[in-house]
Amino acid sequence: MFTLKLNDTKLLNNTIGTIAEFITDATFNITNEGLKLVAMDPANISMVILTILPSAFTEYQVNEPSKITINLDGFRQALRRVRAGESLTLTHSSNKLNVTIKGSSTKRFSIPLLEDEQVERKVPELDFKVTIEMDSKEFRDFIDDASIVSDAVALKAAENLLLLTAGDTGRKVDIELKQGSDILVSMNIKEPASSIYSVEYMKKMAKAASFADSVKVNFSSDYPLRLDFKALNQAQMSFILAPRIENK
Repeated sequence: MFTLKLNDTKLLNNTIGTIAEFITDATFNITNEGLKLVAMDPANISMVILTILPSAFTEYQVNEPSKITINLDGFRQALRRVRAGESLTLTHSSNKLNVTIKGSSTKRFSIPLLEDEQVERKVPELDFKVTIEMDSKEFRDFIDDASIVSDAVALKAAENLLLLTAGDTGRKVDIELKQGSDILVSMNIKEPASSIYSVEYMKKMAKAASFADSVKVNFSSDYPLRLDFKALNQAQMSFILAPRIENK
């Protein structure tokens, strides 16, 4: 059983909205360490990993660890009923997630719990040759730029330089980011690397910029991409995306 209270639901709205881009039903683990989720999209192309820390909540009480599975659309509809100045409280009964909204009135929504997912998702351990941390909203803009001309984006890194390329000779965009740029937090390139990824998936992932201050971009040649979006002392949402392997 647990009681989770928020006076500002923006973070929860944004994280749940981003997750809903990939899955329809979500299994959350609620422990003293936070609210956590690990899920694969139905096509098994991407993984989403979420942790919302206890410090993100106005009140966070967990009497015992809980595991709940809910339909995200039903949960999002309840979240949309919260107006500015109202508080949101989540509690857990035997077969329901209870959503209480308090303002000038008190509203209570009950969301039925679904059968728990039987498969325990494990986050793979990956060895990346490139790790670049940058402003999350600038990264989102880069992916939006790429989406104008192509359904795939190539990431290339070498000698303190990151290059994002999308399109062909007809319609193309090249984005160059050098060490020392004011939108960079850090750039660590162990060896040159290049890989191609789906713009459609990356555009969905980049929506996490709505709550995150920065994003870590991790990749190697023809290797999965990992994006780590972080809101300091509040939440981290990570994604792992399979590369698009093209004939050379």
